[in-house]
Amino acid sequence: MRRITRHFATLGRFAREQVLVVGAGVLAGVFLLTGRVTPRAAWRAIDVDLLLVLFALLTAVEILRESGWLDFAVARTVARFDHTRPFAVMMLGMTGVLAALVTNDVTLFIVIPFTVAASRMSPFDVEDAIVLEVVAANLLGCLTPLGNPQNLFVYHRSAWSAGRFVATMLPFVGISAVGLLLAVFFIGRSQPLDQREIELPPRDNRAAVAGVVTFALVLLEIARVLDARPAAIAALVAGLFVLRQRFFDVDLSIVPLFFFAFIIVEGLRTLPLDLIARSQTYVTSIALSQVVSNVPATVLLTPFARGDWRALLYGVNAGGCGTIIASLANLLGWRIYARESGRDPRFFWRLTAINFGFLAWIGLGGWALLRWS
Repeated sequence: MRRITRHFATLGRFAREQVLVVGAGVLAGVFLLTGRVTPRAAWRAIDVDLLLVLFALLTAVEILRESGWLDFAVARTVARFDHTRPFAVMMLGMTGVLAALVTNDVTLFIVIPFTVAASRMSPFDVEDAIVLEVVAANLLGCLTPLGNPQNLFVYHRSAWSAGRFVATMLPFVGISAVGLLLAVFFIGRSQPLDQREIELPPRDNRAAVAGVVTFALVLLEIARVLDARPAAIAALVAGLFVLRQRFFDVDLSIVPLFFFAFIIVEGLRTLPLDLIARSQTYVTSIALSQVVSNVPATVLLTPFARGDWRALLYGVNAGGCGTIIASLANLLGWRIYARESGRDPRFFWRLTAINFGFLAWIGLGGWALLRWS
C-alpha cells in the first residue's frame, strides 16, 4: 500500500512540475482519440528537425555551463567595473547577448548568482538590478531564433532566413533597450563596487570543446546549412561522455511540449475557430501570454496568425513581461534569486510591478512598430 501511495505521490509531483507538458499531452490525445487528427496527419505535422535542434541546443548549453567557462567570462567582465551603475548597464548588455545565444533561461542561471555576489561588495539595490536582468533576458534575447523557445518555433514555421528574423526583431529590441537604459537610472545612485574574489566552478576544457562543437552544429541548422541530425547526434554523444549521469538531469521538457504542440496546432486547424482576425493577433498574443505563458500562447495562436509572423513574434515576446507566469524566465528569475539571496516575498512584488511597467512600454512600442513600419 505504501509503495502505491509513493507512486501516486511521484506522479502527482511530476504532474505539478510538468503541468504544461501534461496538459499538452492530454489535449493532443483528445484530438487523436476523437479523430480530429489522424495518426498520419499528426506525423506530417511534427517538425522533427525542430525537436532535434531543441534537444541539441539544450544539451549544448548545459555542457557549456558545466565547462565553467561561461562563469569565468562573466567574472572577468565584472572585475572591470568599480561602480554599480556602469556595472548594471554592462550586466544588462551581457544578459541580452547571452540570452540571444544560449536562451534566456540558461542566461539567468549565470548572471543572477554573479549579480547577487557583486551586491555583497556594495549596498546597491540588487533586487531592481536582477529584475531588469530578467526583463533583458526576455526582451533583448528575443533578437535571434535561439533567444527563447517561442522564437525557435516561429522561425521554423515561418521558413524565414536567420537574417530576416534578426532584422524583424531589431526595432523591437531597440525600443526594449532604450527602456532598460532609462530604468537603470531609477535603481538608486551609483555606489563604489569593491573588487573581491568570487568563487568560480573549475573549468573543463574538454567540456568546453564538446559544447562549442555541438553549439556550432546548432547554428549551422539555424542557418539552414545542415539539418538537425548532426547536431542531435553530437549532443547525445557529448552529453553521455561529458555530463555522464548528469545528462539525465538536463531539463528537456520543452521537447515533448513541442511534440504535442504540433498535434494540437493540427487539431486547431480542424475547428471552426476563425475568431482571431489578423489585426488582433498582437493584442491577443499579449493577453493570452499573461495567463498561459508565451510559449503555449505561440502554439495556440499559430493557426490563426495567417502568416502574420511579425505581429505574433512581437506579441508573445512583449507578453513575456507582466505576470510571473507570462514567461518561464520570470519564474526562473524569481526562484534563482530566492535561492541565492534567501529573500523572496518582496522580490516577487517588485518583479511583478516592474514587469508590468515594461509590458506597457514595449506593448505600446510594438504596436507603434506594427502600425507605422
